[in-house]
Parts: sequence; structure tokens; C-alpha cells
Amino acid sequence: MDHALANIHILKDTLELGIPCQILDCYNNIYLVKDPKTLYKNKTYGKYISLIPLTTTVEGLTLKGFKYPLNNACLSIGLSLGVSNEIVEEVATIEFKQGILIVIESKD
Repeated sequence: MDHALANIHILKDTLELGIPCQILDCYNNIYLVKDPKTLYKNKTYGKYISLIPLTTTVEGLTLKGFKYPLNNACLSIGLSLGVSNEIVEEVATIEFKQGILIVIESKD
């Protein structure tokens, strides 16, 4: 687990350099976002989408096209609010004003 967490934190360096980078295994596609993201239901790595803040907070989080939508929410470290959501429309959007999100597209 320690190596997995460290590798997720290393993704921050590539994000800041503008280099697309992800961690893939047979169940998960893990990457970071600091800008709005559009996801397509038929192109995601798995059924579940988890959003976990890498920064202390992610401000103004709005989710559209998800089973559990949000409107201008604050996602803080220590909360499970963003775990195991699902895309229910063909296109889903993740929008936020500030912060960095860990996005996990999961098959399990």
C-alpha cells in the first residue's frame, strides 16, 4: 500500500509538467486532474468512478451525468463522498474551481 500511495503522489509531478500519466492494473486506471474532465461511459476503464482529493480540498465540484451528481460541492480529505460513483449518461463531466483530484476508474 505504501508504494501505491507514493506512486499516486508521484503523478503530481507529471501533472504539473503537463505530461499525461496514469497507473494501470487489471482493475484500475488511476490519474490526476486539475482541470475539468469529460468521461464517456463506453470508454471508461470500469463501471465505478471514484474522486478523491489530492489537495486538502477540491472546491466547487460539480458532477453531471453521474448516479450521484454534485453541484458546487467541497470535497475534503478524510471524507468518502466521492467514492464509487457511476456514470449513468453517455457523457459525464467533472468540473471544479480549485484543487487536484485523484480519479480512479475501477472494474471491481
